[in-house]
Amino acid sequence: MFSILFKLFQLKGIDSLQAIFFNYITAFILGLIFSLHGEIVVNPFKAKWFIPVVLLGFVFVAGMIMLSASTRRVGVAISTVSSRASMVIPIIVSYLFIAGSDAPKWLPICLMVVAMTLTIWTGKPQRSASRVSILDIIAPITVFLTFGLSASMLKIIQDRISVARVGWSQSMVNSELSLVTATIFFVAGILCIYSFFKKDKNGNSVPFKWKNLLGGIALGAANYFCTYTLMLSMKTIDSSILFPIHNIGIVAIGGVVGWTVFNEKMRPHQVVGIVLAAVSIIWLYI
Repeated sequence: MFSILFKLFQLKGIDSLQAIFFNYITAFILGLIFSLHGEIVVNPFKAKWFIPVVLLGFVFVAGMIMLSASTRRVGVAISTVSSRASMVIPIIVSYLFIAGSDAPKWLPICLMVVAMTLTIWTGKPQRSASRVSILDIIAPITVFLTFGLSASMLKIIQDRISVARVGWSQSMVNSELSLVTATIFFVAGILCIYSFFKKDKNGNSVPFKWKNLLGGIALGAANYFCTYTLMLSMKTIDSSILFPIHNIGIVAIGGVVGWTVFNEKMRPHQVVGIVLAAVSIIWLYI
């Protein structure tokens, strides 16, 4: 979803940094609205999850910054695979630290990583091997770690809330999870205020445009509902199944939309990757 919207931003001349700021503000407002259950169910400043969630907001922004830096250094394919392959981290964390988690099915999970690599890889190397530096190696590794850390923190926070609120109605628990989501995006939005002080290549400030706001609202709605529904899914679907399907679904849908809507050419190995993704998802349920 996000890659599709960023592609539209590129086509429509929407400034991505300003749109990202408005995206976080939109996601915060939506999270606040959906957290209302007659009244706010908890005071976020007094909740045990407040400080971890503030830290998670920092991790969210750090992950986006590192993904951007990695994309510039080693290209879209390697960076995207690194961000999505990070699913192994929350799977392991859940298995080790969250009671009742199922043992991971490593064979279909590994098949998913192969499927993601095939689907994303364009067959055109970004850099020659002779020019690879230590930063070219560190960048995708950092993407892998930050995305894995954010997903792990999200799962642990959701689990702690669900355990602590035994006896609450599901709607009240969901309201608190929405408030958590709103807090994450509020912190991320504050950290992205710098986008309005960005200079273009000529040293001039980037002007505000209404299309940047509209693009940010669209991105923010997608961002909020993706994050919130992921947290709701965490309540009922084990991490060893949820995270692989979530990540491979994003890659496969992005590939198909790029092919059908934006007329991007899909190579044979990318078609094989999508087929392997479907096989690996079915395998998880066997």
